[in-house]
Amino acid sequence: MYRLTPFLFLAFITIACAQPSEGNGEKSFAISLASMIPLLDVEKQLIEILENYIKKLEDKVVLLKAFGDEMAEENLESLKDPEGYVSNPLNSFRLIRRLQRDWINIEAYILTHQEENEYLDAMAAHHKQMPTSIDLEDAVEGIDRLQTVYDLEIDAMANGILNGKQYKYRLSSLDRFSMGVHLYDQKRYQDALFWLYSSMLSYQDNSFNTILDFHKTKIFELYAESLLELNRPTDALIAISRAAELNIFDARLLKRKNDIEMLVKTRKLDPQENFTQRRGGEPTDFQLGCRGNFPTIPNKLYCIYNTTTTAFVRLAPFKMEFLSLDPYIALYHDVLTDREIVTLKDLVKTNLKRATVFDKYQQKNAINHERVAKISWLPDDSSNTTLGIIQKLADMTGLNTSGWEPMQIMNYGLGGHFKEHFDFFNLSETTPFTDINAQNDRLATILVYMSDVEQGGSTIFPNIRTVVSPKKGTAVVWYNLDNALNPDSRTLHAACPVLVGSKWVLTKWVNSLHQTFRKPCYR
Repeated sequence: MYRLTPFLFLAFITIACAQPSEGNGEKSFAISLASMIPLLDVEKQLIEILENYIKKLEDKVVLLKAFGDEMAEENLESLKDPEGYVSNPLNSFRLIRRLQRDWINIEAYILTHQEENEYLDAMAAHHKQMPTSIDLEDAVEGIDRLQTVYDLEIDAMANGILNGKQYKYRLSSLDRFSMGVHLYDQKRYQDALFWLYSSMLSYQDNSFNTILDFHKTKIFELYAESLLELNRPTDALIAISRAAELNIFDARLLKRKNDIEMLVKTRKLDPQENFTQRRGGEPTDFQLGCRGNFPTIPNKLYCIYNTTTTAFVRLAPFKMEFLSLDPYIALYHDVLTDREIVTLKDLVKTNLKRATVFDKYQQKNAINHERVAKISWLPDDSSNTTLGIIQKLADMTGLNTSGWEPMQIMNYGLGGHFKEHFDFFNLSETTPFTDINAQNDRLATILVYMSDVEQGGSTIFPNIRTVVSPKKGTAVVWYNLDNALNPDSRTLHAACPVLVGSKWVLTKWVNSLHQTFRKPCYR
């Protein structure tokens, strides 16, 4: 596995001072002026060493000051609108990568140059609050997911163009290199080449890359290794030669260059051998739906005011829009108020945990990269607000609230998504939160959007080619079971990755046991 291993060294030169020899006896400088005179030259050399060290410290301060000023400028900009800043996936990725890599490298830079106990102690106190390597891995996968699902051109994306819209934030050369490292480790060598090439084009030989021990040789070297994995040794030799030219004293690079030269000379390539790696192939229905290739407005359907489900809605009807009649999918507008949304967020913010899915093989909940978000469960009686929301959902749908699962609040982050899945139990790999035997199956799903999303984050039903874009306060309701209470495979659905913005949703699952007299079975 190719790993980023930045090590910073400060060379301290040790001067060996030649003095007149007096055999193996004591030199006794103090008792002879003649013996002391050479010491003046020794002191001169020591002063030169000290001045050289001071100069290096001054240079370090200049580098750190410039680095700190740039970091402070971006931090101040981000604090003007924290949610807006992190809602941009490029910023989210850069923030996690900076905290997981750059600040650790700064610590290493200070540690290897001089003892800065106060700084290091302060850094140690914050280590538990900083992202781990797993967080960085998640961030990299999030960026890769966005690029893949939305078919974004890598260099444009790195330069802040997301789905045709230009944003002011960009990925640095080191950011792009990190993407290349990840894809190389995933054995996706062709994709790695795109990111590494973008890293080459954007690389600048500046003080920041020096502090972080990031040199262009690393890009060329990994580029060469990726080419070798794609059976392109001649191209790999060009890349590794460029790396060797940039660092002519690196014996390891020179040896690697010689190895590749020998490979080029001795290897006989099969003319039928595939030298390239196909990227992705035909887009999936999930990708097509997320890219906007499904119709957003169903044909021959209509909107009404819902005044029939309960007596209350005769006084306060819901605006209702039919998205599909078979299977039944309906959209309700203005379901949650801004105040209710703020209250729900406040109730869960300190208790959000990484979402898991039930692994039927391990028979336990497990982290699965097909579901990337954080969730929190809220009992219906958590507050007066939650009780009011439950009653509102009951009025809206006309369903009995008995046996409903607790309210699930979910927040998606960088590239957060939920791949295609069913909500009914017998085909779903969801958490066994409800006792299926006692509650039967999930008859209906109520999904309420708690935020607007600038780009991405749609809910798609690939089997019926229907897409629902998130809109704050809007709820989408569908039946997972048919009239005979059998699973309806047409309700396969997914949450598209959030490209730009923050996505919050509330989900309630309605179980079938208590709905006998509320939902008639139509023939």
